[in-house]
Amino acid sequence: MDINTVNILITGGLGFIGRALAQHLLAEGGHRLTIVDKLSEQVHGPDPDYSDITTHPQVSFFRADICTPGVLCEALAGAEVVYHLAAETGTGQSMYEIQSYFQSNVMGTAALLEHIVRDPARRPRSVVLASSRSVYGEGAYVRETKAQDPGATRHFPRTRRVADMEAGRFDFQLDGTPLTPVPTRETDPTDPQSLYAASKLTQEQMCRIACASVGVNFTALRFQNVYGPGQSLRNPYTGILSIFTNILRQGGTIDIFEDGEESRDFVYVQDAVRALRVAPDRAPGTPEVINVGQGARISVARLVAMLERKIGVEGRSKVSGRFRPGDIRHNYADTTLMATVLGLSSLVDLETGLSATVDWALTQPAEDDRSEKANRELSAFLKTKTRGWT
Repeated sequence: MDINTVNILITGGLGFIGRALAQHLLAEGGHRLTIVDKLSEQVHGPDPDYSDITTHPQVSFFRADICTPGVLCEALAGAEVVYHLAAETGTGQSMYEIQSYFQSNVMGTAALLEHIVRDPARRPRSVVLASSRSVYGEGAYVRETKAQDPGATRHFPRTRRVADMEAGRFDFQLDGTPLTPVPTRETDPTDPQSLYAASKLTQEQMCRIACASVGVNFTALRFQNVYGPGQSLRNPYTGILSIFTNILRQGGTIDIFEDGEESRDFVYVQDAVRALRVAPDRAPGTPEVINVGQGARISVARLVAMLERKIGVEGRSKVSGRFRPGDIRHNYADTTLMATVLGLSSLVDLETGLSATVDWALTQPAEDDRSEKANRELSAFLKTKTRGWT
């Protein structure tokens, strides 16, 4: 399918990734965009201004929740490609704002799919879902002694025991042998460890079933941790780089959980946009679920050190040993399908992307540090280290 000169619907089109996608498509030219976004104050602030997008002559904008009756009926009219990005994000907050997350993520997806299934006049040729690496839970592991063996048996441990974490034992073992992480494949088992993750996996399953029933091409992109300029600096529930940058620029101290060696895979927002841009062209018969990430992991402690160097501060972090039951230890993507199916390689490296992100953040108004407020809300899940952990 040629995506040029088509009508495109972006749900959540003024969120972090959606806005970057919209800007890219408008700069490219030849597209008619319809954007639906409720502009949540938690993410966008009390008086957001995206007039550079919303007043563009090639854009129709609906400030509304996608669950609002009638909105999607109008927004889907003529759409050939749908990018479904509208969602509540944040693993921790999802554990107690359960109805809100499932209303937006699951019922919002249901509303979209019901229109697509029921009305051929509102049926796009392609639906692309922004999914999440969180659906895997913990990633894939092998025995440390087999780390260099490509044929080593892969293990998929479940959530760690609270008793182990209270004692400072954060890594996995199998029969007394340490396990080491390896890249997680799309064919590996899913095991959501948060209600956010459960809602994203549900979205995938709903889209796969509904789209297949009416012959609509469907692709799910499982994004690793997306970061970059434009990410909300006021939302304390998601976006580790933006949260940490906001803390450091205001003279605060970063509380590094566990032992600081927990690791993540980060992908620059423009690379996420590249993946979204080509996903509707996915060749028939190729896998519909695709990881999007660097395919490399970095520890939280090392990430914070990079931030401190970039901002020009030192000693503004501490490893506290605190932890949240259900948090994953490691997860990074196998990017083979991203390269072979989507044709994406040579992604922006973390140092370059981090530098651009901080440079942008320092031009923005300072936001109150809401991270401790978020931690207090999570107090039912947040544990402190015991004297047995040093």
